[in-house]
Amino acid sequence: MKGTTARALNVPFWITVVLLSFTLFAGLNSVPVLAAADTAIRFRAVDVYVDSKEKPLAAYQLELSAKEGRAKIVGIEGGEHPAFKEPPFYDPKAMQQDRVIIAAFNTSPAGKLPKGKTRVATVHVQSIGDGQPEFAVKVETAGTVNGKKIKVGASFEERKAQ
Repeated sequence: MKGTTARALNVPFWITVVLLSFTLFAGLNSVPVLAAADTAIRFRAVDVYVDSKEKPLAAYQLELSAKEGRAKIVGIEGGEHPAFKEPPFYDPKAMQQDRVIIAAFNTSPAGKLPKGKTRVATVHVQSIGDGQPEFAVKVETAGTVNGKKIKVGASFEERKAQ
């Protein structure tokens, strides 16, 4: 009798295991799978420019942000003019939230500072999917020699693949 009772107790257990297995496998088949294009990871370089018109640019602070959450800022390098060749200072905490605040200054005399439109930084971005990430740039402040505040324009351009 003991063997028969033990087998009888095991039958409901095994039925439960089989039913749970079917439920689990049925649930796995209904999980949406992202297309390969949606998960493609791409790296982009975004050049950031400041246009100081005819005034020498001695300092700037900008905010570059990704409008959608499909882009992550992964690196920053300096600009093209010797006065801003070194990478700018940036806020690492802001960088983790699809935006970065960059700032730099140079105390050189006016003759050694850039005038007009100059690339002040390159921001490296990791994007997910085929869509183009949208960016926005906002000038926080800018200055010329002797700490005088000036009005500047800011823009960005995604670097073309070579």
